[in-house]
Amino acid sequence: MRIVFSNNSKKQLRKLNVRIQQKILFILEKLKDNQKVDIIKLKNKEQEFRIRIGNYRVQLQKIDNDFLITHIGKRENFYLMLI
Repeated sequence: MRIVFSNNSKKQLRKLNVRIQQKILFILEKLKDNQKVDIIKLKNKEQEFRIRIGNYRVQLQKIDNDFLITHIGKRENFYLMLI
């Protein structure tokens, strides 16, 4: 399994505090190693998921056996972007 960042998600990650960046990358490594993470399939979306990391959310799209990270953001703003 591979985890790939979109250009937009790379920019969003770089804008975050270093501590938050490390936490997000740590959780994504756990996902890559098939460890338990707080991941949920989004309703009415075919192959889209979200991971909850404190007050931040990471949106992923499953493509074959890989994940594409499409959006990273604070919880308050995250769900507004999905509508």
